[in-house]
Amino acid sequence: MKKLLLLFVVLGLAVALFSEPLIVWPDKAHGKPLVAGLHSPVYGEAKLDVFGNITGWIGPNLGLGWTWKTYFSPLELQKVNFYYEFGTNLVIFPYVGAGFDYALVLQNNQTLLLGAGVAASPLQILSAVLAPTTIPASIISAVKLSIAVVF
Repeated sequence: MKKLLLLFVVLGLAVALFSEPLIVWPDKAHGKPLVAGLHSPVYGEAKLDVFGNITGWIGPNLGLGWTWKTYFSPLELQKVNFYYEFGTNLVIFPYVGAGFDYALVLQNNQTLLLGAGVAASPLQILSAVLAPTTIPASIISAVKLSIAVVF
């Protein structure tokens, strides 16, 4: 019984660490879509171009830092949208990442974003150089999956 419980705890932690669910909703008073999530911006707002298209997200992250996620072109439906991101963890430690989101149209004009990306920080690179046995852990910690609902 203890082994089964431990297995569920480990699987739950793995899902929590490798998923990046985001929920986006319109805030009429604020004027920009807001975002809430578990990995990239925990809570933040959309970056918009002059035409009102979403070009990225800005907000705090779970690493106790800040995230700037920018798409190479405005977010388009039924298309792979590539992005890059910069951010900090623990307020001062920088990281950089890249990835993609695929925008699927759902019923009621809602959009589901599915994506994946990688992110690396100087601390991950330094640990891989100083201790080569940490390279697999550094690669696993650099990969992230994302899911978002835009409505």
